[in-house]
Amino acid sequence: MLQRYEIDRNDQTNRLSIKEFAVLEKASNKHYDYKPGKEDYSLIHQVSYDGEIIQAAISQGQDALISELRSGDFFPIYPCVEIIAEMVAVLFNGSTDSGSTDSVSEVFFDDRTLLSTYDEE
Repeated sequence: MLQRYEIDRNDQTNRLSIKEFAVLEKASNKHYDYKPGKEDYSLIHQVSYDGEIIQAAISQGQDALISELRSGDFFPIYPCVEIIAEMVAVLFNGSTDSGSTDSVSEVFFDDRTLLSTYDEE
């Protein structure tokens, strides 16, 4: 499955939101080199977090942040949630040069690539 996560930090509301999108059409499964545009992704889930809780989890380390991000209804596989957690930490610890109060980051995943690089031990 082709997935896209949009990670949005809003300083005015002190909220973090993560939107999960996926390509749901069959063409993506038939062609390995299929390159969808943003309009091909459908929103499948959205979660929102209190910024103070996320900042506290970041200060405790990546494992604590991953535990905070995951829930019963939002549970990305580990390789994906590691990257999502890194992006969240950058959004909270980095500075924005544009002067905007919003920070947005996008992460793209292709499960076919993740599965082909998976090593069973």
